[in-house]
Amino acid sequence: MKASIIIRAHNSEDTVGRAIESAVSQDFPKKDFEVIVVNDGSKDKTSEILENYKKETVLINQKNKGAIPSANKGFKLAKGKYVILLDADDYYRKNILKEMASVLDKNPEISFVYCDYYEKQKNGKIKITEAKNIFHSLAAATMYRKKDLEKAGYWRAIKLPEYDLLLKTLKKWRGYHLAKPLYYFTRHKESLSGKQDWVKKAMKELRGLHPDKLEEIKKIRKFR
Repeated sequence: MKASIIIRAHNSEDTVGRAIESAVSQDFPKKDFEVIVVNDGSKDKTSEILENYKKETVLINQKNKGAIPSANKGFKLAKGKYVILLDADDYYRKNILKEMASVLDKNPEISFVYCDYYEKQKNGKIKITEAKNIFHSLAAATMYRKKDLEKAGYWRAIKLPEYDLLLKTLKKWRGYHLAKPLYYFTRHKESLSGKQDWVKKAMKELRGLHPDKLEEIKKIRKFR
């Protein structure tokens, strides 16, 4: 198995079907990838929708444990050599697996590859965000080598685990910026990262965990 896509879903009835469709319809050999969906205790019609994709996905139903345990559950169960996350309210371009897996195939010294992304803003407009600065990358627009992610201990149960992982492995891992927008990211005003008090606490948490990387923490993308 070359790649595993992990979709974590919690009360995502309005968008999870679109996310799964973008995952299962990848321009990539069907035998070479899997789609794992972790249904994190959804109470709306998410579970009903997911039943329609049982033949095309590996469906995991669990009691509500939260976003980070759900991601780690998918990472650990993945059979793929490479793993990539997809949030239930976002979606892929058809060639994201092909493009990212190709980079990792050709560069064995690279631990992860991350791409630019389309960002749907609060006003409905879509802009392309370039992730030239690695700290502007998204967790769900990053493909990891599973063996390296496993060695790093997956994600810690903190507010911004993706940046914690990046800071923790900064001098150990090499990453690759794929300068193409391949991921559609939806920014929600009601999301935790849209709340300034939450963001302040998250940044304070990172500074406490990585006091030697304060300059790098300042480079993390803005949450508005």
